[in-house]
Amino acid sequence: MALVKSGWLWRQSSILRRWKRNWFVLYLDGSLLYYHDQTQRDMDGRLHIKHSCRDVRIGPECRDVQPPEGKSRECLLSLVLRDASKTSLCAESEDDAVAWKLALLEAKSTPVRLPPPQNIPQKGVGYWGRGSGGPKRSPVNVGVSPGVWADRCLPHGVKGVGQS
Repeated sequence: MALVKSGWLWRQSSILRRWKRNWFVLYLDGSLLYYHDQTQRDMDGRLHIKHSCRDVRIGPECRDVQPPEGKSRECLLSLVLRDASKTSLCAESEDDAVAWKLALLEAKSTPVRLPPPQNIPQKGVGYWGRGSGGPKRSPVNVGVSPGVWADRCLPHGVKGVGQS
């Protein structure tokens, strides 16, 4: 999946409200992963922006969050989640906070496109039989390319791919 943005952000813990510095990686499919450091060996957590994020706020819009010591309010980001919780983050600078907000909104709104088929047969569902008034339609497995709907009529007794 395509990388949108990566970098250091401060993340506020949900229970003790302490700030911890993490390496964040945002992918175009909406996955926001955060790690202990840049090696990306130890993942500390994951958010799926497309499904769980309702809004992204920065700076003064983050009313009830105090930034980490030495950081200004303009560096704050708040991810408002669909379950009414929020994740508070803090960027290294105001410009970086704006860049993260734009990247998060891009990942949230960009439709995920699947790669083109590789001409590898996959099992799909087709039907044998006629429509209304004819014999009952029975599902059979037929080879299809990914993302292609197969509706093939097979004569009685002919097995589809993967059928015994």
